[in-house]
Amino acid sequence: MSRPSLAALLMGTALLPLSAAAQPILLDEITLTATADRPGQIAPSPEQIEDARTGSLEDVFRAEPSVSVSSGIAIAERVFVNGIDEQQLSVTVDGAAQNNRMFHHTGTNMIDPALLKAARVDPGVAPADAGFAALGGSIAYETKSALDLLEDGRDMGGRVTLGYGDNGGTGTAAVTLFGRRGPVDAMIYAKRATGDAYEDGNGRTVPFTGADLTSQALKLGATFGDWRAELGAIRFQDDALRPYRANFGGTIGGRPVPESRRYALDQSTQTLTIRRTVADGLLDPEIRIARSRSELDTTDLPTPGTVQPDFNNGDADTVSVVVQNRMQVAGFEVTAGVDNYRTAARYEGQFRGIAAAFREDRTTTGVFAQARGAVGDLDVSGGLRHDFSRFTGAGGQEIDTEGTSANVDVSWAATPELTFNGGLSSVFGGTQLASVYELDSPFLLERAYDALNPTRAHNAVLGAEWRRGGTTLGAELFRTRIDDIRKGLVSRDLESEGFRLSARQDWQGGFAALRYSDTDVTLDGAPASSFDLRELGTVPGGMLTLEARHEVMAGLSLGGIVQHAIEEDGRGADVDSDWPGYTVVDVFAEYEPAGLRNVTLRAEVNNLFDRAYADRATYGADFTSVVQQLEPGRSIALTADLRF
Repeated sequence: MSRPSLAALLMGTALLPLSAAAQPILLDEITLTATADRPGQIAPSPEQIEDARTGSLEDVFRAEPSVSVSSGIAIAERVFVNGIDEQQLSVTVDGAAQNNRMFHHTGTNMIDPALLKAARVDPGVAPADAGFAALGGSIAYETKSALDLLEDGRDMGGRVTLGYGDNGGTGTAAVTLFGRRGPVDAMIYAKRATGDAYEDGNGRTVPFTGADLTSQALKLGATFGDWRAELGAIRFQDDALRPYRANFGGTIGGRPVPESRRYALDQSTQTLTIRRTVADGLLDPEIRIARSRSELDTTDLPTPGTVQPDFNNGDADTVSVVVQNRMQVAGFEVTAGVDNYRTAARYEGQFRGIAAAFREDRTTTGVFAQARGAVGDLDVSGGLRHDFSRFTGAGGQEIDTEGTSANVDVSWAATPELTFNGGLSSVFGGTQLASVYELDSPFLLERAYDALNPTRAHNAVLGAEWRRGGTTLGAELFRTRIDDIRKGLVSRDLESEGFRLSARQDWQGGFAALRYSDTDVTLDGAPASSFDLRELGTVPGGMLTLEARHEVMAGLSLGGIVQHAIEEDGRGADVDSDWPGYTVVDVFAEYEPAGLRNVTLRAEVNNLFDRAYADRATYGADFTSVVQQLEPGRSIALTADLRF
């Protein structure tokens, strides 16, 4: 059976019980719908984010098949949108551009879900004010402040969250304190998660996967008249013995390596934002100065045969400045401004006994404008940006490029129930930086970068959404082509195309949502393996999720998520295995005692049927020589959340 036929069958089968469950229907749907600003945008609901408060990004996006997250440990998590690696997206935290290029054996951006206020993904077509080089779209994370946490009528508060998972004996403790006095408000947050290596669904311990995470945040705000200033700092640290290649267990044959080495990851973001809180239609300025930094050190363990073990020190940082103004023009909100990004990738270390140090830099200045508004039955968003970029190679080589990016997104309400949407974009990416751990001696040659061309992406999205009462149906086609994407010292062409289907039924006290995504990723017009796609993309294929939640009585909610990956043939000239299918079920119960409205108790069973599987986005299933990193087997987790 073809994939489109299979998808249609799954959707049709799913809608039968949904139609039967359509009574009673919740008339006011506002509190139950997702927080997406437009059709096609992916935005986990506040409930989904809250459910993941003791987990990781994989838990935030678990119900969305278009967004896949690899690996069973936080340090190796990579986010893929429609099969495109987030290294090819514009990623921001509180508006601060993230430097997400480090090492293909680790993740790129660690985010503590307990800090999240919102997460928004623009697959493919992203607005001009999302930042430079939004080649495959953008991801914007927004963290909480004291004003988001304070209850009405209160000036002080706090929150303590304790969690325990029996698989690996992982304990989590987090404390948040927040308050305001006069015009000043503040929030401080600290979290620690520790545990032993977990067991997979086969009952085997997956070595060096124990949790060892520290998360910290500080948010300060002050309001003076019509102006508000916010200073934020967040930091994530993971320091432990991990598999030698952190994203998989090892290889059969090949170069012999130790079983493990020490990985020390330190990621931080600091942001200062000054903005006007009262707009007059033409003047609503905002200034943002930010720095994001990722430091990764890996150190081999000493052995009798190595007097000086190899080590690697990586440092990637971005300093960004954004000055913009929002204004109302002819019924449209126009955001216009200028931004500047100074990004560096630095490596020093000793590999196979040879010491080396390398560095690449890129400075980009852009001017942009994005208009959003409505014309009759049309909601329109369109924008332009022009960027000037200077790249400096490891040997001092300089490459100057400039280019224009354009986007348009239109949503048409054909009837009160039926909406069509479409979007196009062409995005300039300049000369891309290499990942820090990819820097090597050939980069020093005078003409090393001659084969690199400026990167440019072309995106197209076409979709439709139908709503009646508590029923919502959606369909979307998408295509992303990134020309001259950098792979080492050569340029490649990456393409992702596919479709997404969704069905949701809301009722009084709950909902059920079925989502299906089918994505095909190629490199240079040909099928590609997970090895070929390192730092570029993944092989998601067909993914189906079913999410449900229901408040069975006041204070008691039950729910869960089913993930189903459809078996995919291994693709690429050198593969020798297929991508297996799997079905994983997670369930939970959450209770707020009537007499203790400030307490939330949660019990969940993840991987209920103890399946042995690796997430579809995890590297290596298409090679029998790769020992994949399987996800945790069945885990019973308990969480207690106290607000005061």
